[in-house]
Amino acid sequence: MTTIIVGGGWSGLAAAVRLLERGESVHLIESAKQLGGRARNVSWNEQTIDNGQHLLIGAYQQTLKLLQDIGAEESELFQRLPLNVSIRHPYFADLTLTDTRYLPWPLSLIIKTWQLNGFPVFVQLSRLMFKARLQKKLDDIPVLTWLKKEKQSERLIKQLWEPLCLATMNTPVSEASTHLFANVLLDTFKKREYADFLIPKVPLGDSLPAYAERYIQQKGGEISLQKRIKSILIEENKAMGVVTADDMHLKADNIIVATGSHTTQRLMGKYWSSPQPRFYPIITVYLQYTPDTKLSRPLLGLSGTLGQWVFDRGNGLLAIVISGPGKHLESTNDELIDRLHDEFCQADLVITSALIDGYVIREKRATFSSYVDVSSDRPHTQSSVNGLYLAGDIIHNLYPATLEGAVINGEKAAELIMTINTVR
Repeated sequence: MTTIIVGGGWSGLAAAVRLLERGESVHLIESAKQLGGRARNVSWNEQTIDNGQHLLIGAYQQTLKLLQDIGAEESELFQRLPLNVSIRHPYFADLTLTDTRYLPWPLSLIIKTWQLNGFPVFVQLSRLMFKARLQKKLDDIPVLTWLKKEKQSERLIKQLWEPLCLATMNTPVSEASTHLFANVLLDTFKKREYADFLIPKVPLGDSLPAYAERYIQQKGGEISLQKRIKSILIEENKAMGVVTADDMHLKADNIIVATGSHTTQRLMGKYWSSPQPRFYPIITVYLQYTPDTKLSRPLLGLSGTLGQWVFDRGNGLLAIVISGPGKHLESTNDELIDRLHDEFCQADLVITSALIDGYVIREKRATFSSYVDVSSDRPHTQSSVNGLYLAGDIIHNLYPATLEGAVINGEKAAELIMTINTVR
């Protein structure tokens, strides 16, 4: 039986791999000239960068398992670092989250939090983590409402929870879902290794997309790039195939739509029964400094400034992430570059004369908004049409829009197809 997968992002790739390893026939179709979706390679100044700076963590168990299964060595693709992040703010002392390997988890994190940040911060963090599991069982509320209810200080809200919420959910704390945020916190800190940072050593397009492409071809799967799907053929409530933009009809027994939610909604047409998705942007700014420019650690958090998270990509290249809505969206690219450079100079991270060049990447619809009760609005893997399945990060799971969520949903669609085929 043949499955057509529309979309070559991480979700579509995950579905293709899992189907092929079970002997299914797969044709993956991607409209872009390369695989990877929103985690793909971009060329700039004779170097390859990501279209948006991503960070994987040790809790991404299905993504890491998938990479292992297709022959990728984690150590070749990522630098795994124990939890050790410092977040700066113009008016507060640096806030540091780390642990020591000399004590069992989570005692090591608790002790270090107390030592580095003081007893009040330790009490507030402990209280929130203790209440997270309980909060998941109550009605969903905005993260900010939950933080205030649990007596989080203004400092912790502004310096920790706001940047962390934007980083994980791309949604402001005033409207973000506490249920999803609590899931992120609980899973991240469940085990010591889950809290590890996996800093990419290579552009992300050279990780899962490259390895999955080779695996698909080795297993006899078909990949079509730069081919856009115009519509899905449905007869008597059964998916029969797809029609390409050049009016080519491709037949299939099953179809997985693993595209961005706006494209999925267009292809589904009247069969899309969920509310209109809401989106928020992410801006990634690359600042190229002289090669001797180096941060004190690979990842630095910022709060109270335009920049939110700064990654040291080596050789003087810094990648700065600006998530969510805000007035910064009205700024020109040059204005963003100048403002970030000024912030770094004021924070003594760089010297004024070291800046060589800058580059701005804007993803206007980077992720869906993880608003309160969004889980009830997210569509499920099995659509109302027989043989038509949905993947991509917006499809229902316990997490916001992440690479892990995309992989989970791709594998879920593949598993559902194989389960139904077995029953038949």
